[in-house]
Amino acid sequence: MNKSTKGKQGTRGTKQIIEENRQTVDFYFKVFLISNITYGILRYLLFWDSFTAKFIALYLITALVSFIAYYFISYVGNPILDEKGFAVDYTSDLNMPGHVSEYAKDVILFSVIQYILSLISNYFWLALITIPVYVFIKIWQNFLGPWFFEPAPEEQPQDQKKQKVKTKVVRR
Repeated sequence: MNKSTKGKQGTRGTKQIIEENRQTVDFYFKVFLISNITYGILRYLLFWDSFTAKFIALYLITALVSFIAYYFISYVGNPILDEKGFAVDYTSDLNMPGHVSEYAKDVILFSVIQYILSLISNYFWLALITIPVYVFIKIWQNFLGPWFFEPAPEEQPQDQKKQKVKTKVVRR
């Protein structure tokens, strides 16, 4: 039986958003930690001979970027506390569609996929190039492109009284 709700969708309360933020931060911490530990153990035990300085550097860069993304999520998801230490409000909703935290979550998940694929072949490390390209595309679409290609504001016709006042001010 399918229940269809009509009307306005119910809003979530502050406590629910704070709890969901905590669960999201915990989930991505576990994903970050388990993927890094698993990759390190598997790479050490199975593929140590191909784990050269170049690939260690790539791993460390990927782990650092993932940690920065996790830190961003945990910082943005922290609730606002009162004097007694109780959560009174949330700073940001991490699960809101279109929120910046979605990009940070994508970076963490991309690094997990990167670790798995790099165990198959070291050439999959080249996929890291897609992150800066994606960031540039998003910055261009959301900030730079509209700013560069925004049409010049059109002058609106002024009524006669404002025009007379303006010409009097210019004559003086």
